[in-house]
Amino acid sequence: MNIAAAYTYVDLMIDKANQPYFINSEKDIFLNLSISEFLNKRYALMRVNQDYSEMIGNRMSSNQSSTNVTVANTYCEFNELYYHLTYASLNGIECKIVSDDELSSLKGTNNPYKEVNEFNPVCAVTSNTGGPVRLFFHNTSTGGNNVDFTGTDTFSIRWLKHLTVTDWDEIPEHYQHDILNIAVRKMTGNIESSNYTVQANEEQQ
Repeated sequence: MNIAAAYTYVDLMIDKANQPYFINSEKDIFLNLSISEFLNKRYALMRVNQDYSEMIGNRMSSNQSSTNVTVANTYCEFNELYYHLTYASLNGIECKIVSDDELSSLKGTNNPYKEVNEFNPVCAVTSNTGGPVRLFFHNTSTGGNNVDFTGTDTFSIRWLKHLTVTDWDEIPEHYQHDILNIAVRKMTGNIESSNYTVQANEEQQ
């Protein structure tokens, strides 16, 4: 289904008697919100599995040589729109992806099974206000908090691409229908249509 057919689908579901008409740019706003909701819901419920490998072009990879990554002394900046970081490795060893709070807890633990070391590295993702996302790799529980990157250090990440309406053709058609149904639910709710209850009930089934 191309985007023109998607617009027609939305019109068919919403454009009833006494209902407002949405122009395509307005539909795009609801479709973009629905794509985000769909991907976040799938990730939270099913984690990264076959569903994401089927999202053609959605799973991406980067490393220290990629153009969208800038390596600083103790962290790397990831200048890309993305939904979720799904994998990270440091010097060929898979990292546990953690929050800043969880990192502090792990680095302070005496539990040998959770200790941060060269065989059990972690990667913390932090927001950099007004700038790119920063990834901090840690492989020691003492001394400096971050890896001091050298020419021999390597890392790799996999992530879910930030999809929008412009990427519509990359989304398999059976997922397009799910996204369109979410969009119609949002649009009917926005205009307080009596169809909203029906759409909401269908979404839950």
